[in-house]
Amino acid sequence: MDFCGIRVDSPFFLAPMAAITSLPFRLMCRNQGAGLVITEQINATQIARNPDPFTNNEFFTVKTAPEERPVGVQLFGAVEKDFIAAVDAVERNFELVNINCGCPSHKEVSIGAGAALLKEPSKIAGIVRTIKGVSSRPVTAKIRLGWEENRSVAIAREIERAGADAIMVHGRTATQGYSGIADWDAIRKVREAVSVPVVANGDANSGAKALQMLEATMCDFGMIGRAAMTNPYIFREARELLENCAEWKASPSDKISGFFDYLGACERHDMVKLSDLKLKAVQFTKGIDFTKQVRVQLQAAGDVATVKRILAGFLQETLPRAQSHPTRSIHNMPRAAKSV
Repeated sequence: MDFCGIRVDSPFFLAPMAAITSLPFRLMCRNQGAGLVITEQINATQIARNPDPFTNNEFFTVKTAPEERPVGVQLFGAVEKDFIAAVDAVERNFELVNINCGCPSHKEVSIGAGAALLKEPSKIAGIVRTIKGVSSRPVTAKIRLGWEENRSVAIAREIERAGADAIMVHGRTATQGYSGIADWDAIRKVREAVSVPVVANGDANSGAKALQMLEATMCDFGMIGRAAMTNPYIFREARELLENCAEWKASPSDKISGFFDYLGACERHDMVKLSDLKLKAVQFTKGIDFTKQVRVQLQAAGDVATVKRILAGFLQETLPRAQSHPTRSIHNMPRAAKSV
């Protein structure tokens, strides 16, 4: 399957999310079937001011690894010339460049970036043209329907004329935030109005809904964001339905094994943070009938070894009761420590 000249093995992509789509999380989603993953956003202006990867923390945010490819990098900013230095500094490690034109958070909007760009589509077009002039990678833009009103067709056409290779559309306006329902019909109208690929985004909160989104929008590709935060297995759910017309749900052992995969990636890439691991342990195992004691133990864990011990022990106790077959071996997982 081809997307902007990039070979992808699934039409379901991981949406970029600030403080979420770190390298370990992207690796997990790729392992679960995401066809393409995109980094957290990085500030083009900060990179332009300091393009040294050893002293600028923005580069740590977009740390990457060969096994996650294909992967895109998302940039945000409001000054066209800053994107030139930013792209030059980071693009070699990625398959595509994505411009954040849809994030409604105050951090971006206050500097005229993110969703604020929707107020002046000509600025988005200028950024696209600037990047296309210096980048060897496909250039894409992620937008919402508009700032307050749906102007998505006009915005998308201007982005296409500027030379964008694809457009990713979240089916809400900026002022909606995440309230209400994503307007898939509006995304379909964008798809019909432009000739470049359109990636649909918004409210794909299950494998079945991801397929429904593609059908409703007539898009060849879909992007999953918030649902993947607590259910990274959603990509496999969607692929099983699409490719095999089969319903698949992660078993308890799948979920805990998935957490250990995530933890292993954190350790390999020196990105271990206890508070994050405790949160992910709860998020990734959502739906398992944890006892209150196990959740209390996870929240009280004072080190990574304790988190490992709690979950490994729980897996060994509940595995015989799992209702579906595990999808990966657990033989290399750490064993529960014996009480002393």
